[in-house]
Amino acid sequence: MDISLNVLLVSRRKETLESLESILRKYPGLRLERRLTVNGHVDPLSDVNTLPDAMILHLGEASHAELESLAARASDRRPPLIVVSSGSDAAVMRLAMQAGARDLLHLPLVEAELVAALKRIDRDHRSGNARGQGSVIAFMNAKGGCGATLLACNVAHALVALSERRVTLIDFDLQFGAIPLYFDLFPKRGMLQALENVEGLDELAFNGYLVEHESGLKVLGQAAEDALPTQRVNPQHVNQLVDLAVENNDHVVIDLPRRIDSAAALVVERAQHVVLIVQQSVTTLRDATRLVNCLRRDLGVNKDRLVLVVNRYEKDAGITTEDIRATLGCGELSLVPNDFRTVSECINAGTPLLTHARNSAITRAVVALQSRLGGAELERQGLLARTLSGFRKSRSP
Repeated sequence: MDISLNVLLVSRRKETLESLESILRKYPGLRLERRLTVNGHVDPLSDVNTLPDAMILHLGEASHAELESLAARASDRRPPLIVVSSGSDAAVMRLAMQAGARDLLHLPLVEAELVAALKRIDRDHRSGNARGQGSVIAFMNAKGGCGATLLACNVAHALVALSERRVTLIDFDLQFGAIPLYFDLFPKRGMLQALENVEGLDELAFNGYLVEHESGLKVLGQAAEDALPTQRVNPQHVNQLVDLAVENNDHVVIDLPRRIDSAAALVVERAQHVVLIVQQSVTTLRDATRLVNCLRRDLGVNKDRLVLVVNRYEKDAGITTEDIRATLGCGELSLVPNDFRTVSECINAGTPLLTHARNSAITRAVVALQSRLGGAELERQGLLARTLSGFRKSRSP
């Protein structure tokens, strides 16, 4: 196996470090460093000047301090993490997700699982050095029906059609996802099959589960004949699927269902932008407050990564943008005007907004949002800059 990584082994038990080292020393491409943590020194990365390529952290039965220390660090100041634990405590799983763990392995350790986890990190490390990894943009409704799927679809399409980015759009609603229909696409294979077979997929095989829109946007959604799944998704499989997607795209746009579970938390942890869709209603703001608190407190999403979008915006609504900013403690809001007729026509026809109603106010808002999320600067797009200017004037008093 060709694998080359600098790996830091961390534990409070000398015997565990020796056991891990005995497993891994047979792989000559792994350069191992051991760190025995003691009382008063819970930060595994204290005094580490150069981050390792990977860290394997063993947790004792009552020791979570190391994970808490890692979770407090910014994502770019901690290495890819593999957590080894003797239990399946929910608190450990939550902390592991906050700390950005790629895998959570249980004792007694299975060598093949550990090596497979390191191999995935090695693959990411190599592809990251060869070229930049694609950014992950996660969309989520604050309350059901706020329009996250519509915006995810049309932002992804605009990133391709206007900004000439390589984009894959993924529908993570495994039960009722309908993203292919927004583009009049009918995949024969989709998300469920990709997750079931992800451990054996390479770039070429992964593309076999995608359908391509005429714009060049690639879509991973639900196949028309899929049965309604009831089983839980394996977070490790989700992580592997996202790995495959980011390797060959500038952006991976993910439409998340409205719930926080281990799979959704993993996507949120990896996202450069978490786009939360709200509307101007008391019930939506109530749910949005709870969700924002969860994203910030439990999943470590800071203000720079959280993008708030007010969909179906009405200037004269009883709840104003100032009310929303004050309630959610956020800064800039992206506003998408209410245009029920145009949206309904687009969804029923399976046609993106940019194709069906290029000059409408709602399309201009989508164009502005895709620019904010990494698309081309509008000032460099000539007609689009003038279009956005017209949209701003239409909103001014």
